[in-house]
Amino acid sequence: MTTSNGQPPDFPSRLDRIEALVATNSEQIAANISAIGRLEVSVTANTVAITRLEANQAAMSERVNIMAERVDTLAESIRLLVPIIQSIQSDVRGLQLENRRILDILQQRGENG
Repeated sequence: MTTSNGQPPDFPSRLDRIEALVATNSEQIAANISAIGRLEVSVTANTVAITRLEANQAAMSERVNIMAERVDTLAESIRLLVPIIQSIQSDVRGLQLENRRILDILQQRGENG
């Protein structure tokens, strides 16, 4: 069955539903475009931040490498100094022992004197 202009009787309500769906879709498309724009800004900001972080990380890695070299140098210096310090310590003990012996001799002379 059709109306006088050759369209089905529920045509106006179907057209209203289609128009409502198109309007809803248009609103969603506009919202999506806006969200995509915000995401593009966020992606750009994140890209800049990542670039800065990568540069900072590279600088920190370089600093860590420098510090590791310094630690290695210090460890080598300490390794070389330990025997020298031990030798000096032994010499000091010997001198202390010799001083004690001299003091004992002087005390004995003072008591006998």
